[in-house]
Amino acid sequence: MGFLDLFGGKKKEAEAQKEAQEKKEAEAKSLVERQKASHEGLGWPKPMPISRIKTEGSSVEVMDDPISEERKEEIGQMIFEEKISYETIRFLSLPELLFVLTALEYYNSKEKLENFSENHRTLYNELLGRIRNAENIYCLYDAATSYPFVDNGFAYIYLEKDLAEKVSEAYRRQYRKIDVKECPAHPEGAGAESKGFFDFLYYLGIEKIVIDNGRYKARFSRSEIVAPPSVIGGDDKMNPVNPALRLAMLDFLSELRWPVKYEKRNENLAQKNGKMMTLAASAKFIVPLQYEGKADFTPDGKVKFDASTKLRFPIMKLKNGMVMLPVFTDGFEFGKRFGKDGFQGGIFGFGEILRFIQDKDGIAINPMGENILVQKDNMAMVYASSMASNKSKILNTAPKKPMSQADMIKRASAEDVAGKIIQMPLPKASEDKKEDADEGNDNN
Repeated sequence: MGFLDLFGGKKKEAEAQKEAQEKKEAEAKSLVERQKASHEGLGWPKPMPISRIKTEGSSVEVMDDPISEERKEEIGQMIFEEKISYETIRFLSLPELLFVLTALEYYNSKEKLENFSENHRTLYNELLGRIRNAENIYCLYDAATSYPFVDNGFAYIYLEKDLAEKVSEAYRRQYRKIDVKECPAHPEGAGAESKGFFDFLYYLGIEKIVIDNGRYKARFSRSEIVAPPSVIGGDDKMNPVNPALRLAMLDFLSELRWPVKYEKRNENLAQKNGKMMTLAASAKFIVPLQYEGKADFTPDGKVKFDASTKLRFPIMKLKNGMVMLPVFTDGFEFGKRFGKDGFQGGIFGFGEILRFIQDKDGIAINPMGENILVQKDNMAMVYASSMASNKSKILNTAPKKPMSQADMIKRASAEDVAGKIIQMPLPKASEDKKEDADEGNDNN
């Protein structure tokens, strides 16, 4: 091959590459023009209301738009592109990133955008990365429960404290006592096994999260930030966690302590209570105890006692004179008060616990937390309904004779607990939280 052939071949190759590049650019430009034309007349999104609920004499509140119309026109064009690159969005502020994400979703809902999934994933991954790398998270907390505020199953977080406080003020005008709590995503000095903010949400059953509610917002799952943590103190299979129950407890308490009246509020409360008690009936709890005599702790966390074994439980005395047995949904709550005071944690089902409260007034679920009080009569109703449901499933007939409370307590066992329960009266949700626990003589 001669020199002319060699240089001529390279020239042709360069021309072919240039031609291919120009064709690609022309196709990309054509795509942008087509997508703009198919969405012509659509305006840019605006911030959504903080909440659809409005108090008497007021309107639904909407925050000021953080993005000017000129800036929207500038950065909004990227949703028509064939491919949104990381380099294009990395310098956007969080409100700008959320605006572009919102615009992409909104425009696609009106007329399909090509490469929507790929571009959406690029924007979404950038958002998740910023949340994962955030040093501090500002979360809305409900003063009525002392836990994150949950609305329709969603918790609300922010990366800007000022915005979180403005939204908190708006909720307070709806008679919600909402505070802003700074929650380090990774506690200072924490090791690899330490629990961070998103791990804590796992114990509360909070899996759905909204960032920047009140402006342009996005929804994501807690598990997209961190995987479910191992249970404090041991393996998941040995220790109960009960995230669904804890979420139902928070949902019920938040509604119960919201000082407003609206149509069907009682029905709504009854429904939330029914869900909470159904989950409680099928849950395993940690019960603090001491014992004298023989006791066998099985590998799955159960405890088998000899007939002569004496059990000693701490009791919780309320100001109204009632005596409750403290029980805990998980090691996180158990560790707040017990575990270092000579008490062991036995794992028991609802029916088994019913046997321990013959001389008590009921149970207090997470007394240092949600402090849900369930009186003995209500526990018996839950257990009776569970037994009836299970028996009907097995025999396909209703029980011939109602059981007495004494019989139910006598026959209680963990295996009898599971099953659907009927709607029942609201359990007493005490405002007298964190009562003192009396560790005196309480032997069964």
